[in-house]
Amino acid sequence: MPRTKPADERRADLLAAGAEIFMAKGVAAATLDDITRRAGVSKGLFYQYFPSKDGLVFALQEKFAIEFAAHVTTAAAERSDWPGKLDAAVLVCCEHFRAEEKLHDVLFQHLPGAHADPREGPAAQELGHTAAHHRLVEAIAALLTAGVAAGAYHVEDVEATAVLFFTTMHAFDRAFRHDYRLSDDRLVRATQRLVRGAVGLI
Repeated sequence: MPRTKPADERRADLLAAGAEIFMAKGVAAATLDDITRRAGVSKGLFYQYFPSKDGLVFALQEKFAIEFAAHVTTAAAERSDWPGKLDAAVLVCCEHFRAEEKLHDVLFQHLPGAHADPREGPAAQELGHTAAHHRLVEAIAALLTAGVAAGAYHVEDVEATAVLFFTTMHAFDRAFRHDYRLSDDRLVRATQRLVRGAVGLI
């Protein structure tokens, strides 16, 4: 008798299948049949976990953002010096963008529901594309706040600086580079200098 998978495993299977199909076909062309076939489940079971295809996109956006923010926080925590914490955060942003570039682009260039989760209610504002961006901004802001509290960083507006830091990180995505022939190493070094300057380290 086949083992019935726990709910968290089923959900993970659907997320993985969705990511694979979206990267292969694009969000618009992907169908629920494609996703459920890849996951080996019925449509009825799919709807127990996600309200729609867009609901799956939002869940993948949230998962991507949580993992990205965790990488930034961990990389900074592994350095004991405050300049090094910033440098590590910049480097891991580049590494994560490059490693997950295709998934990032397919997920975050698809912005259904005017950036809100398709479900109704206040919780919808905490999910989806906008909230995914907020997670990374909050991770950056936490690093800046800690540096200011330690007297290492000099930042007048932490929130605005974190948003600018977040925006700058998108230069690591080749989709934003257009025809500029800039290597990752060159961009990382320039961004590290830029961010250090923004917190008063240069």
